[in-house]
Amino acid sequence: MKTLYASEVTSKGGLYGHITSKNGALDTDVFMPTGTEDKDDKQKGVTPEQLFAASYAACLEGTIHHIAKINNMDLNETEVKAKVKAVQVEKGDLRFALDLEVKMPEVDKDKAQKILDEARANCPISKATEGQMEVNMKLV
Repeated sequence: MKTLYASEVTSKGGLYGHITSKNGALDTDVFMPTGTEDKDDKQKGVTPEQLFAASYAACLEGTIHHIAKINNMDLNETEVKAKVKAVQVEKGDLRFALDLEVKMPEVDKDKAQKILDEARANCPISKATEGQMEVNMKLV
């Protein structure tokens, strides 16, 4: 396998700690969520859930743009909103579930759905989580 890109992040202190990327672009505190929504958390920093949602949304949107480019399309108004939920599947066992809303207002609905389906099939994070978590993806 040929490595095309590598990224390195260090976490110290766990859910009440700090994360930094090797290149310094990511440098923030991490905390455990206290409520059911982000608005309930007043702490500075990010939660692992927010980081996961951001990673999935950015990766999927990047793949959408890649698929569009292959098809000689130029997209400017796309948006991917990711809502990650920590769900209890058994007593004491938590997993993530994810809801994604994708907007491609410049593209007719059928073509946008085709691009989204292809992007989902090719997005590295989608591939990594396939069959491992509930992912609900819809075009809005």
